[in-house]
Amino acid sequence: MSQDTFDFKSVSLDANTKVTIVAAKWNGLLVDSMVKSASERLQQAGCKHINIVRVPGAWELVHASQQALMNSDGVLSFGVVIRGETTHYELISEAVAQGLMQVSIAEKKPIGFGLIAAENFEQAQQRTDVMQLDKGKEVAQSLLEMLV
Repeated sequence: MSQDTFDFKSVSLDANTKVTIVAAKWNGLLVDSMVKSASERLQQAGCKHINIVRVPGAWELVHASQQALMNSDGVLSFGVVIRGETTHYELISEAVAQGLMQVSIAEKKPIGFGLIAAENFEQAQQRTDVMQLDKGKEVAQSLLEMLV
């Protein structure tokens, strides 16, 4: 999905809807951009109950998202993994993607998948920048549509 083709249709949440944003500290500046943008989109849709939970890195997103769903109607999971010289990037990206899907299915609640897996810093920056692809807003919109 890109900014040019994604439909940001109007969504209004029930006033009691609770959303938790789980955000990795690793690559924090990039993740924080998505958290800010997602929070703004949730607020525009009327979400008054937004809790933000910080975790060390992308690996911890799965467990923290599962815990967050106990007290939330939906979760946004944000992290950034950038390819390095080893296979660590692939292991983390695949495990987190599979783990979040399993948690969402098991808990019967939506999780917005905000894990950016990029080849380099420039790609990650383009995807997290609110003036470019703004994946934080896009993932928040997807969650909103699943919650209504």
